[in-house]
Amino acid sequence: MSDLTIQQLAEAYQDYFSVGHSISINVQPVDGPLPDQQALLSAIPAPFMLATDVNSLNSSALRSLNRLGELADELANYLQQQARKIDLLLHYVLRQQDDASSRFSTLSFGGSGCSYIASAPLQPLQVVEVKLFLDNNEGAVFCYGQVLSCQPHAGGYLVQLVFSRIREEDRELLVRASLHQQSRLLKQKAEQRQQASADNQH
Repeated sequence: MSDLTIQQLAEAYQDYFSVGHSISINVQPVDGPLPDQQALLSAIPAPFMLATDVNSLNSSALRSLNRLGELADELANYLQQQARKIDLLLHYVLRQQDDASSRFSTLSFGGSGCSYIASAPLQPLQVVEVKLFLDNNEGAVFCYGQVLSCQPHAGGYLVQLVFSRIREEDRELLVRASLHQQSRLLKQKAEQRQQASADNQH
């Protein structure tokens, strides 16, 4: 995915589901062509690598315990409490990576890319360094993206980014996070409908 056309980027943007939701991101333009996969791995800050490893270790440990049945409940609770402590510490460390000068909030995000309001215009196909900080200590992702489109918008410029160079485990993390957010939104809408229905009956 080094020399993509706008059409190819547009198709890549559609590869995965995205959800309308605001998360904190850092976006920094990169001079030159899209870095290769090896350059990405070399550039990822240690806290981002650690966050992904911890998330996968927690998930696999809890899956193993689920096979043990009821006897594992107390052990699972203990492990979840320990994992929560580590998550809080990791969250603090990751936030040190959050650069206020390049911070924006997404309008939408998913496994393929994100959209946000930028303060200055970016050229289509421009390569950018992206840091995404997920809600609820769900992790953080470092990747390289490319600008699919940039249009004037109230208060700035509406930018669509495609994640052109990203680790597969990080893409999976973004896919899971977007699906979790979608399920939360659907649950909220269902609860609001139930509440409205109950109010109408009174």
